[in-house]
Amino acid sequence: MPAMAVPLAAEKLDAWESWVAELGGPRKAAFDDMNARHGLTEHRAYLQPTPDGNLLVLVVYEGPGSDGFLASMAQSDQEFDQWFIATVADIHGMDTSAPLPPMASRKL
Repeated sequence: MPAMAVPLAAEKLDAWESWVAELGGPRKAAFDDMNARHGLTEHRAYLQPTPDGNLLVLVVYEGPGSDGFLASMAQSDQEFDQWFIATVADIHGMDTSAPLPPMASRKL
């Protein structure tokens, strides 16, 4: 079960919440399709406030494709996948052309 914590600047909260609402609303079928195509059976995100006023988004995904999900998304030519990864890059300030961030390692 891969998991990662991704920073979210407080000023990006409204954009993130709108994006999440889109994924659970008008783009839900496309989001579900993306997960199925990449072998995910579960894809969750949690919003965690930090003491400094910023936020972390904790992302957990499961399924047979979970270990290769990020690499698969980075190489996908599907329109929805490209939109998804570009939105992640914009909202979280990630450079998707750089090496993928390390996944969290379970310690307990």
